[in-house]
Amino acid sequence: MKKNLPPSFLALVWLVVCLHAALPARSASFATIVTNGPATNRINLVLFSEGYTNGQMGSFLSDATNAATVFLSSQPYAEYSNYFNVFAIFTNSAHAGSTHLVPGTIPGAYTNGYTYFNSSYDNYSDFFITLPPNATDASYSHGQGKVDSLLQNYFSSISTNNFMAALLVNDLTPGGSDNSGNAAISSVADTRIVVHESGHVLGNLGDEYTSAYLGYPDVEEPNTTTNTAYSLIKWNAWITTNTPLPTPNSTIYQATVGLFQGAHYHTSGWYRPFANCRMQYYGDAFCPVCQETLVLAIYAKTRPVETRSPATNSLTITLNQMLTFSLALLQPATHSLNVQWRTNFVAIGGATNPVLNLLPAPLGNGTNRVDAIVWDATDLVRKDTKNFLKQTNTWTLNVAVPILMIDSPKWQTNGSFTFRVTGTAPAGVVIQASTNLTQWTPLKTNTLSNGQLFYTNLGAAAIPRRFYRAKTPP
Repeated sequence: MKKNLPPSFLALVWLVVCLHAALPARSASFATIVTNGPATNRINLVLFSEGYTNGQMGSFLSDATNAATVFLSSQPYAEYSNYFNVFAIFTNSAHAGSTHLVPGTIPGAYTNGYTYFNSSYDNYSDFFITLPPNATDASYSHGQGKVDSLLQNYFSSISTNNFMAALLVNDLTPGGSDNSGNAAISSVADTRIVVHESGHVLGNLGDEYTSAYLGYPDVEEPNTTTNTAYSLIKWNAWITTNTPLPTPNSTIYQATVGLFQGAHYHTSGWYRPFANCRMQYYGDAFCPVCQETLVLAIYAKTRPVETRSPATNSLTITLNQMLTFSLALLQPATHSLNVQWRTNFVAIGGATNPVLNLLPAPLGNGTNRVDAIVWDATDLVRKDTKNFLKQTNTWTLNVAVPILMIDSPKWQTNGSFTFRVTGTAPAGVVIQASTNLTQWTPLKTNTLSNGQLFYTNLGAAAIPRRFYRAKTPP
């Protein structure tokens, strides 16, 4: 359920209702529930206690763990569970639960300080739960400001874009909402509502309810539309050519993505992509279109490449020694990310692993480029217009490797053998000889003059089978 409330700077906040008793105090305690990697490259679910009194931290941590389990067990979050961390922050409330207004009365029967974040149920249905600023209390500092302050205290160096905060409200009355995209509220008695509200908060998905909601803005969401023409339907990549539009809500189309009438608090004129979806019935799973939206939302906040080596973007190469490039990837649960390495915009055949070994000399001296393209080919996404599923890592190689060539070989009449060495070798040249291509003997060390060096091997006729090579000194 959505409500039109003023947004705060924290775009992702959840409120969840729990079932427990109460007591008082105000200190904050921090706990880690699930950790999968650095907070800078994860969506960090931070669970806050609301209406838990002094001595109830254990109950809160148990509720927080259960809520995290339900969330991370639901698709598509289960497939991308590695992309999430979960933390808990416990604060004491003076009283248990949340403020309940008398249904049908004008807001005002509200006591500031009743709970730490001053949450309250609405006075109409006693289901919709918000925290200030709301219709009951206009003060940002009484509610949302406290959430934001705690996040800043514990995660001051991390962008708020990487957070989802959740208030677990210790109250016997179920309730929920997404607080205009700022807060997802749900009861721990049925934490399936948590997952529904996360669709609003994380993916900006719309409710697919058909009940009237007077004054609700007629703005389309990723899963709602007024369009019936195939080319104008946002999720047409999921619709097969033989699916009728609009799509009858009959047994034959229950597992088919189409255009089902009834959504966005309208019985007609608005359409949803699936017959039954979590955005309509919180007990169902997310439909394919909503899952696609949420996967893209996850990748909008995280990157598939955790780290890379070398870490620097620009390398100067002066020796023709093997270079190793590697990626540490943030992998989904049941499928692997794809990798393709390229040099100078040309794909390297078979180079599809996270590690690439490369000799620089074949690239040639000068400026060269090495790219590692990583992408998620998940079946959960069919349309990625912003390329959220792809990441390209680039290294610039300034290659200045000595290049030596031997040419102009010639036998002299006195039995000597001569040849010329050309190329670049600022540190000099070592002429080596071998009879078996395994053991090499140095014959002479010298420098190039005007890019060339002439060498004569006296008495070469006495060793008719001999190989020569020119190298730079080690």
